[in-house]
Amino acid sequence: TNIRKGRFYILGIFFVWFIVSTIFAAQMTPPTKPDDWLDDDHYVVIGYNALKEEFDAGEALSILVHLVWGVKGLDKSGIDDSWDPEDYGEVTYDNNFDISSTSSQQYMYNLCLDLRTDKYKDLVKDNKVECWIENFKDFVEKEKNSTFPVESNFLGLVEEFLGNEFYGSYTRIKQHVGLFNGRLKFAMFHITAIGDHDAPQSEMEPIWDKWEDLADDINATAPAGMNKSFQTSRFWLNFPTEAAFFRNAMTGVLIAGSVSFVILLVSTMNIILSAFAILIIGLIILSVMAIMKFKDWDFAIAESIAVVVLIGFSVDYVVHLCHAYVESQTKDRHSRTQDALAKMGGSILGGGATTFLNGCVLFFCTLIFFRKFAWIVTSTVVFALLWSLVFLPAIFHLIGPQEQVGDLRVYVNKLRTWIKERNNKK
Repeated sequence: TNIRKGRFYILGIFFVWFIVSTIFAAQMTPPTKPDDWLDDDHYVVIGYNALKEEFDAGEALSILVHLVWGVKGLDKSGIDDSWDPEDYGEVTYDNNFDISSTSSQQYMYNLCLDLRTDKYKDLVKDNKVECWIENFKDFVEKEKNSTFPVESNFLGLVEEFLGNEFYGSYTRIKQHVGLFNGRLKFAMFHITAIGDHDAPQSEMEPIWDKWEDLADDINATAPAGMNKSFQTSRFWLNFPTEAAFFRNAMTGVLIAGSVSFVILLVSTMNIILSAFAILIIGLIILSVMAIMKFKDWDFAIAESIAVVVLIGFSVDYVVHLCHAYVESQTKDRHSRTQDALAKMGGSILGGGATTFLNGCVLFFCTLIFFRKFAWIVTSTVVFALLWSLVFLPAIFHLIGPQEQVGDLRVYVNKLRTWIKERNNKK
């Protein structure tokens, strides 16, 4: 009765919240900063920050880029199980790769020196470029008393170099070159890049673009047999993964929303109630996303998963109320709304309370990921109860379907009658 009397005030208040939540939810973006997993005062974070700021942590906290020659890619056609982490496929090599000529050797050596100059100070950190060709040059000149670049027996000298404990052991251990069956299959430089290894997509992707441009520039000036190099790094995997989480979250919402609509349509057999229910689910999601923005969260892993999961939380409250409304034996919208609240209101409230209390347990977790889920679960329950038990009944009192309006069974029966009459005329 109170909802019926104050339905216009209720709709006005919720409309204002809808505007506010839309503004904040629209500001949700993929991560603009590294995702935090522990509090700043946790001993692991304190140790990590000390390692990063007070000591030279080297490769451990840096982006390590590999400039590679001789590799074309991976042949995955023979993979039986694409989810097997140990089955990478077969490496395919560039048969045109050749560094045996003096011009190619000199080019690789000069490139190594060039990468350490100020020309690349925005890409290379502290001039840290590991070039096996430098050690090979020292081996040839100091150990073999010969000249570099090598004019003959290049592969034989490379094999001797890799077997030399003083000059070649580091190159061999780090696998900077691949000598198989008397042929040099690949070679690479290891370069420490400017940038933070755990930087978000907004920072990491521009760095990747610069390295792609560098590889293109190198290939444009390289001699034949050396002009198909590429750059790679395991840290490049992070930003497409973040983008995929954001993209797949949106896809998941559309799929889950569509499936929910079909389920609601089947359970209520009323197109109008199904539309109301999907509207409420969307408003719940919008409200929770606004809370995420209030908390200054980005669309990271927890948020991307939660947006899809919370549809399941949301639909549970709405579907019971809609089903009770459509099953009411009364005809007018006001009586139906009262029946639905009387039959299902207590159960919905009780179910929400248990879910809310279960979500509160996660507030005591150490990992921020789970505490985020605590906020998401509890806020979802609160908004689901408000939208379902306050806003939706106000909508029912205002424009809820009466008698058989929106009932699919009526339209199906009319269609059957029309088909039957048409067949009789024939």
